[in-house]
Amino acid sequence: MMESYKAVDRAYELFNETKYPEAAALYEELIELEPDVKLHYWCLGLCLALQGHIEEAQITWWITIEENESSKNEFVEFLRKTAREFGLDFKRYDIAVSILEAGVGLELENIYLLTDLARFYSLSSRHDECIEIANQYHELAQDTANQIFANHLILHSLLILSSQWQNAFVLADSQIELIKSLIQEQPNNLTSADINRLFIATFFLPYIKDDPSRNRILQNELVKLCQDNLQGLSTQKNIKKSIEKKPLKIGYLSHCLRKHSVGWLSRWIFKYHDHEKFNIYGYFIFDQQNTDSVREFIADYCDVSYKFGHDVAAISRQIIEDEIDILVDLDSITLDISCQIMALKPAPVQITWLGFDASGIPAIDYFIADPYVLPENAQDYYSEKIWRLPNTYIAVDSFEVLFPTIHRNQFNIPTDAIVYLSSQTGYKRHPDTVRLQIQVIKSVPNSYLLIKGLSDQEGIQNLFKEIADSEAISSDRLIFLPLVNSEAEHRANLDIADVILDTYPYNGATTTMEALWMCIPIVTRVGEQFAARNSYTMMINAGITEGISWSEQEYLDWGIKLGTDENLRKQIFWKLKESRKTSPLWNAEQFTRDMESAYIQMWQTYNE
Repeated sequence: MMESYKAVDRAYELFNETKYPEAAALYEELIELEPDVKLHYWCLGLCLALQGHIEEAQITWWITIEENESSKNEFVEFLRKTAREFGLDFKRYDIAVSILEAGVGLELENIYLLTDLARFYSLSSRHDECIEIANQYHELAQDTANQIFANHLILHSLLILSSQWQNAFVLADSQIELIKSLIQEQPNNLTSADINRLFIATFFLPYIKDDPSRNRILQNELVKLCQDNLQGLSTQKNIKKSIEKKPLKIGYLSHCLRKHSVGWLSRWIFKYHDHEKFNIYGYFIFDQQNTDSVREFIADYCDVSYKFGHDVAAISRQIIEDEIDILVDLDSITLDISCQIMALKPAPVQITWLGFDASGIPAIDYFIADPYVLPENAQDYYSEKIWRLPNTYIAVDSFEVLFPTIHRNQFNIPTDAIVYLSSQTGYKRHPDTVRLQIQVIKSVPNSYLLIKGLSDQEGIQNLFKEIADSEAISSDRLIFLPLVNSEAEHRANLDIADVILDTYPYNGATTTMEALWMCIPIVTRVGEQFAARNSYTMMINAGITEGISWSEQEYLDWGIKLGTDENLRKQIFWKLKESRKTSPLWNAEQFTRDMESAYIQMWQTYNE
């Protein structure tokens, strides 16, 4: 037998190489050598569990677990840490699930095992199982914060499944009441895990209902409570610097600076920044080691860039050490880690831009908008100061486009048919809008509706077919498209459509930009919230008003008109073609100058 510490290292290597039988044999030898070391038993149990020997694994674990809560909690934290390493660091959700399933089978009644198992079921697209486990978690939870997070997990899976919207509506109302209750309680002892989960607890509300005056105020109060509970808030006092300081240090923080909608849209500002006036820092969170052309493009235009995992303290400390003047958050409440970093206030001026609606975190000073994407009275319910750029809050120079890989004859669509397309995620498939889309094709003879997007495909098909049946429309006029390998291929395939039908209350954003670039008419409905006005501002900035509707009836009317009026479609095509030469939407260099002007004014205000 080799020396103990060498044997431990070798067993760990074998385990990471997924050579579980060999690792198990070595752990058995270590147990004979050091029978009092619990970690050897725990690791042996993992090796057995991952070979499918669940009962043997559980028996091995039980040997070391004493009756007291401290012993149980120590073991649970070991399982959770191991599962998170596989699941979050290596994206091996299957291994994380196997570990947690075996732990839950011990019936320790630990809600955190259930929490993590539900999360990894969700990440594995096992949404029915996620709902079942999250319901168990909710029943065991004794505090409001954990009940809120259980609801969040369930709501996420319900929306992904797409065919259970009525349950989602009921649960969203319950979630609102729980959040109100927590705000009224004003607890001051929330754990770090509680805080991170609560930051994102309102994420799905804009998909359910366009009610920003309610949702935003709720969000503002909730994240203020989170920030107040954060322990160890930065006490660094940022020294006021001269207004004439050159260059300003601008930091961009996100986990989406890659082949992602945020990456595709934001890359242009990195390209056009004036590096004589600004030093650009990129903070890439959850950065993966695999090659990503968008990520590399952005990094190449940064003066300094960092690859980070999910260590909030390390990221915040680096931002402080870099003496960033203005920190730009592109994640908002799409990532809890970004929320916590921004709440720690590592930079004197902090902004939210692009990735989602504003987070409402008190430590964030500004939210970037434009004259159209928020209504005039929006400042009434935003905690951040709304900074409206002169034309548009986003611009690109172009999109890469390949060759189409789908054609009408593949789906037996007649050459003279009118093809409508709706390409969005399952979250956005609100049944009221689906019904309107079905009514459009019902009203336009010889028309078809193509449906595409990341979602549970069975659920989406059931949703559309049930509504089509209720409207007496043959499901033969509904065609469900598969996902494709690249964004450039997706954009090329948009050419199959005569008209794009947008979603509401959560519009398209990148999908709208892509459709406008491909010169395809769009029907959108404008609402009050940020998510319900993205297509509106993009169409206005592309010089198009045809297709913009302010009610369900107008949406239906525009859908019918654009489907039946070929000349109107041609006019819009040529307008959009010409817009590439003059539109603010397609002038990323001017947009960058507008953003830079905003940064300078913000810095001057800070120094006053």
